[in-house]
Amino acid sequence: MRPLSSAFALLLTPLLALVTAACDDGSGTEPPIVDASLPDDARVMLDAAPPQMDAEPTAVDASPDQAFVVDSAVDASVMDAQPIDAEIADMAMNCAELPPGEGGWLDPFESPRTVSGGAPHHSAVAPVVNPNTAFTFDGKFAYGVFSEDLEEEWVEVWIRARPCGAWARFERVVTDLDGRISVAHPGFPVVGEWDFRLRVPGDDSRAAGVVRVVEPGREAVVFDIDGTLTIGDREIFEEILLGNDPEMYPAANRVVQRWADAGYFIVYITGRPYFLNPTSQRWLVEHDFPAGPVRTTDSLSQTLPTTAGVQTFKREWLEYLTESAGLRIVAAYGNAETDICAYAQAGVDPQATWIIGPEAGGACEGFAPTQPIADYPAHLPSLQALPPAQR
Repeated sequence: MRPLSSAFALLLTPLLALVTAACDDGSGTEPPIVDASLPDDARVMLDAAPPQMDAEPTAVDASPDQAFVVDSAVDASVMDAQPIDAEIADMAMNCAELPPGEGGWLDPFESPRTVSGGAPHHSAVAPVVNPNTAFTFDGKFAYGVFSEDLEEEWVEVWIRARPCGAWARFERVVTDLDGRISVAHPGFPVVGEWDFRLRVPGDDSRAAGVVRVVEPGREAVVFDIDGTLTIGDREIFEEILLGNDPEMYPAANRVVQRWADAGYFIVYITGRPYFLNPTSQRWLVEHDFPAGPVRTTDSLSQTLPTTAGVQTFKREWLEYLTESAGLRIVAAYGNAETDICAYAQAGVDPQATWIIGPEAGGACEGFAPTQPIADYPAHLPSLQALPPAQR
């Protein structure tokens, strides 16, 4: 994200909140997740098949030391008896959603008042971990244009193996005074992907995400969003104020797809605040970008275009991915001085750091210059001979 003036950045809070309010119909349904098929060599805990179309979702309470998921298989005779048309075929491919919610509000007086403030703006951090490595489910729960926190209220953690395992309720916890939860999980024993939902049973609203379990040493490529995949940082404000779809740089999605096709793990990192996580995921899906975790900031102070703000946030997240998740970041794309320094300080080779826009080719003090990009169509030919990623 290219640095904005401090005064302009201070307008970010109320303006950005309008994005989710404008795009959310208030129904409490979850946004699309940036979806991905399992890696070619992924080993999954079970062979999950789409559930029967006329069957209720299967769910079990799962304690941390359980293998965790129960699967339901397709009954071929039932499937054969169904009419063969596009709608039925589509239903057969869809996974069952969560079972109906149970229970109500922990605080039947204050919580409904918070919810009445507007549409939910929940978000979840998508974990990236190694096999047999503990991690946490981290979520933030808030409502309305002013992002009012849901304090001291129930949240359920639900998990299922991809693509269509049965849902299992892993834990039920209470939000803190900042509307956040952090739930420890002991980790999964194999490489693969697991969907999760953080659901508020009081109104059935939820945050959605994917746990991605990768082998240490998996090679990854990092992409900023605003001003890097979109044509400029002001696109986000046009989306907020005018409802415009942020314009994508021509061929930006083809560049990311080229890396994904070669087997590299894709990571999206942005200085947008947490309540724009669903909107950011939706934009990537609608513009045909490949799957990958989308990391937004946890606080508004991290969105500021400063060394202590977004630069430190990005550097620390990249250090987590390399030190805790074992990723090897082999390339990174950005547009701002804060991107350049965050990448360099996190150990990304400046010669493999690609910068588009006015800062193209710039350098962080004490590091070599980055690689300039004039435009993505001209950059694409340099990616034709990418070596296959080490998984």
